[in-house]
Amino acid sequence: MRRKELRGRLTVFGIILIVPFIVITAVLIYQLNQVAGLYDQIVQNITRANTYNTVFKEDMDAVMYQMVARSLTKDEVEEELGMKSPDELIENATATFSELWEKTPSDAAKQRLTSILKLLDTLSARADEINSTVKTSGHYDENMMRLDTDIRIITELIQERISEYIYYESVSMETMRTEIDQRRKGIIRVAIVAVLGTFLAVVLLVVQITKLFESIRIEQQNSRNLELRLLQAQINPHFLYNTLDNIVWLSEDERKEDVASIVTSLSRFFRTTLSGGRDFISLRQELSHVEAYLEIQQFRYRDILSYRIDVPEDLKNLLIIKLALQPVVENALYHGIKNKRGMGEIQIRAEEKDEKDLLLIVEDDGIGMDAESLEHLRGIIAGEIRPAEDNSGFGMSNVAERLRLNYGEKAAIFVDSEYGRGTKVQILIPKMEETE
Repeated sequence: MRRKELRGRLTVFGIILIVPFIVITAVLIYQLNQVAGLYDQIVQNITRANTYNTVFKEDMDAVMYQMVARSLTKDEVEEELGMKSPDELIENATATFSELWEKTPSDAAKQRLTSILKLLDTLSARADEINSTVKTSGHYDENMMRLDTDIRIITELIQERISEYIYYESVSMETMRTEIDQRRKGIIRVAIVAVLGTFLAVVLLVVQITKLFESIRIEQQNSRNLELRLLQAQINPHFLYNTLDNIVWLSEDERKEDVASIVTSLSRFFRTTLSGGRDFISLRQELSHVEAYLEIQQFRYRDILSYRIDVPEDLKNLLIIKLALQPVVENALYHGIKNKRGMGEIQIRAEEKDEKDLLLIVEDDGIGMDAESLEHLRGIIAGEIRPAEDNSGFGMSNVAERLRLNYGEKAAIFVDSEYGRGTKVQILIPKMEETE
């Protein structure tokens, strides 16, 4: 009798210990599965958006170029060349981003999707305008201009908004990861308390949960690293198209040496852009990347562009975040030199500052900026003002944001400009040796 009573009490005692543990753990696991489900949805959203980030602009620009160059309508370009029509590309993209809008929890990411959908509507209207005149005599030059000033700019803006959407979804993913971590710790604490009475059962359960969370942590970390690399490895397709056009023209003129030179520069340009997935490269490699870019652009702007790179040899082995200079140089070319009448020069310099910092300088003698435009650009660099819809300031904003992410308050960008005299951009970052 006493043995039965003792067994009964032990059973009740065990139930008192186990049941609360099971209930609490079940509730925590249920909540965790909900968070993990949202996490998986964000991963799927990023994957779908990233597919369009890599192919939509390329496909849209290519089909519109064929329409204008060959004087083909939307239907004809599909029938004769086997390419998807602009309408099909836009409709598919609209359907995808409308669906993502319904599934995206982040307000900031939703705003980017709303902007993408509006840009797709505008893109459809501009494609219709070209389609309506593509067969009409005398509209070739006008349509080519529309292709450059409308279609390619809009698709570039769409690509930028997609990248911004991916960024904000990545931020949401990091928040989810933190919440998953917190709940994992809660489960472990509950398990530790319950292990006093139900050691064997709890140990088995804790092992399974630990494996599950370790798997989620590794998956999240890999995904986050991939997204950050993709955000830093953006390539401007418009620049690539112009370069390929230059190669075609040089080939038609049988300028073999120039073709070899521009192809070599293009290879150097992309080699540094990719950099084996590394975020930091030597200043020597960054300067090689910028020089390759300028060599390519000189084929197009030979009559207005000259450049000079003056960097001490002992500084070239320092490490810097990659793609820190090229967007600034591009900004100097397109917003400074191009708007000036006659020849202009871009100077690139570097110097040591206070033995612990590196100062990079990009200076041009282009058209410069008035006081209002200068203050606006400074606001964009500080992150207080968003770049305009026409994409002006985006390159500088991108550089500033990546400097903040990688260096924090140790980095700074200073811009000085005077209308009619030129612009000077200074980038201050901590010195970083190869061993670091």
